[in-house]
Amino acid sequence: MHYRLSTSRYLLSVYLIMFSLISSSVFAEEADIEPKADKILKQMSQYLAGLKQFEITAQSTVETVIDSGQKIMLEHANKVVIKRPNKLFASRLGDVAKQSFYYDGKSLTVNAQHLGFYASVDAHPTLSETLDYTLTKFNITTPGVDLLHSDSYERLSNELISAFYVSKSMINGVECHHLAFRNSEVDWQIWIQTGDKPLPVKYVINSRWITSSPSYEVNMKWNINPDISDSLFDFIPPKGAEKIDLLSVSPSS
Repeated sequence: MHYRLSTSRYLLSVYLIMFSLISSSVFAEEADIEPKADKILKQMSQYLAGLKQFEITAQSTVETVIDSGQKIMLEHANKVVIKRPNKLFASRLGDVAKQSFYYDGKSLTVNAQHLGFYASVDAHPTLSETLDYTLTKFNITTPGVDLLHSDSYERLSNELISAFYVSKSMINGVECHHLAFRNSEVDWQIWIQTGDKPLPVKYVINSRWITSSPSYEVNMKWNINPDISDSLFDFIPPKGAEKIDLLSVSPSS
């Protein structure tokens, strides 16, 4: 079956997913925050902030809407390796993106394998600062990036309208707390492992204001004791790859 993606709709949906946790006062509603849900979200954030290094393998799904109005699921296999305070490697391979990211504390490099291009920019001294700077300045879409920040609770709980505990549930054999949240732009849910390792296992975001309510979903597996070599974060340009200015890459690329 052949279909034509609506580029503008896809980019708009991904843009809003990426910035889903930034609320607007235009749609302000009275907050209804259940203490149990808030407590578990905070425990997760504190636990993640205490991890000096970790590795995540994940399968993510982004919904896009084609010209006919039909939803299409775009799949990506993802890997993220972090060594705090200032090292990151990430890869995203799938239907739309074939990219890898390298941050070594001094520079951030984006490698678009499928295009044969790569670009590097000067980075800030910590991971959180670098993510804030590069995502804003260069409009790099990374849904779920809030979980990688050391202050994930502050980012996830910013201007929430509602939060409540749904139930306990099983995700890939792991018992989890299922929590549901809402802000002015999106509804989002997170499944957090029960016990003394409150790791996020599943994360779902649904737009409230885009037609057909496209969603983003990611299922995660964690390794909190990985054997990491610093060479993983060093980018070596592939043979034949062309270096370009990151600012010159158009959003459609």
